[in-house]
Order: sequence, then structure tokens, then C-alpha cells
Amino acid sequence: MNAHSYRNTACACLLGLVLGATAALAHADEPKPVRIGWVNWSDTEITVKLATAALQEHLKQPVKLVMADIGIQFQALANGNIDLIPMVWLPITHKAFYDKYQDRLEDLGVLYEGRIGMTVPTSVPVSEVASVEDLNKPEVRARLDGKILTSEVGNGQYKLTVKAIEEYKLDGYKLVASSEAGMLNELDRNLKRGKWSLVNAWSPHWMFSKYPLRYLDDPKKIFGGAEQIHAMARKGFSQEYPEVAYFFAHYSVPQADLEALMMQARQSSADQVVAAYYAANKPRFEAMFEKGAQSVSSVQP
Repeated sequence: MNAHSYRNTACACLLGLVLGATAALAHADEPKPVRIGWVNWSDTEITVKLATAALQEHLKQPVKLVMADIGIQFQALANGNIDLIPMVWLPITHKAFYDKYQDRLEDLGVLYEGRIGMTVPTSVPVSEVASVEDLNKPEVRARLDGKILTSEVGNGQYKLTVKAIEEYKLDGYKLVASSEAGMLNELDRNLKRGKWSLVNAWSPHWMFSKYPLRYLDDPKKIFGGAEQIHAMARKGFSQEYPEVAYFFAHYSVPQADLEALMMQARQSSADQVVAAYYAANKPRFEAMFEKGAQSVSSVQP
């Protein structure tokens, strides 16, 4: 190798080392992504994506979204494989999961309130079906084909419904599980045919805007009353990400806004409605990061 070639090679190596070191330093300065677990539920998608927009803009905090069923989310959270899940329904729906893992979790706060239970279309006369107990009437069971339409197998509401079947002695009924979309498609088909349906429902949800549904009374309180939807983090999260934890402790979406966004998302997409809502309500989201600041009311859904 001649002197000229040697110099060129040496310079190229030096440049490569400098660029590599610079890239490594830049990478080291980047914050680790916060891994947010979520379940493919309409309300969860809106709240998770709104939180992501706020964290990325205000804190420049990278976010990695991880979708899985709720049981897997709790296990991953307890094992430290994800950082937080903002859709834990307490005190009833997810009690079994929470009780199992609570020693390895941090409760960051309540995001909004909800309700779960069995529902029927409002076209079903209240005089015939007012409560879960009425499902035992032979003529009612026949009209419903003995079917309880529900979403994923094994989620909190599914398990409570299994308990309700036992407690209310709902002989002749079976849970027909698919997904949120599958459950509501079946409801839609039944409504168009004038057939009765028994549906596992939860609020807030766009189904109550689209379909005329009512909850059945639950005298044994199997499904509880009002539920609170919590943001739950892995142990130690607040120390590692204090600003993110503070945000979730003060994060909320008005229920009327949430249901409107869920309905709008069906006409376009969750990403589109989240972007528009966030842009219209920036002051309210900014206030959620500011210690001592008062929340600003929602501008527009």
C-alpha cells in the first residue's frame, strides 16, 4: 500500500470511528420507550392513543404500544415486560387479575368511570325481561336461543358471566365468545331480523350510541355497580418515569367526549379523531403535566 492510499484508508477508518461514536452518544441520549399495553377495546384505543400523543409532544417521550388480551397484559406487567396498562376495571371486573399481581403493581390513578353487565335491545319488553333473574323464564330462554353474546374468552367480564350463570342458575344458556366486533356483528344481524339478543356490554362504548340497548338489573350484584378504569404500572415505574407517572395520575377524558370520539372513529379511524381532538384540546392536556395546574375543560369532542 502506498502512502497516499494508507492516508486515505486511515482517514476513512477515523471518520467511521467518529461517526460511530457520535451515533452511539446520540442513541444513548434518547429516552427508553415507555411500553404501554392495551387491549383492542374501542375506549382503550382512544385513551391510549391520546396519551401517546401527549407524551410524545410534551415530553418527547417515545412510546411503544403492545396489544394483547387482558390476562396476558397483567402477567407482562407483573413480570416487567411492559410498563403500564391504562384499562384496569376495578373494583369488580379485573379484581381476580389485580388480586393475583397487586404486590408487583403501582396504581397511577383513575382515568374515567364505567359499567358492565348483561344487556338486551330496548325492543325487548321490560315486562318480560327486566333483570338477570328473568332469563330463567322458559319463553325468554327460547327467544334468546340460550345464547349470551360476549367478546374474548377469559376476560374479566367473561369470568363474571360464568359466575352469573352459576349464581342465577341460568340452565340452558351458553356463552358465545368471539371478539368485540364479532359480538356486535351478531347483535346487528339479530336486530335486522327482529330477533332478541342477550349481550355482554360495557360503558363507555359506541354501541350505546348505535344500538338501542338497556342493562338488566343484577340483584345479586355479580357485575357490581360503577366501575373505575385505572392506569396500572409495574413496580418501580414512578421512580424511573416520574413525569409520565405524574401525567397518568392527572390524565382523564370526559365520558361524553370519549363516547363521541369512539363513534367518530367508526366513520374514519381512531388515529384521525385522536389527532383532531388532541389539537383542539392541547391546553387541557398540557395542564396534566403541570404540577399545581388546574385542568382546563374540554374544548370540543
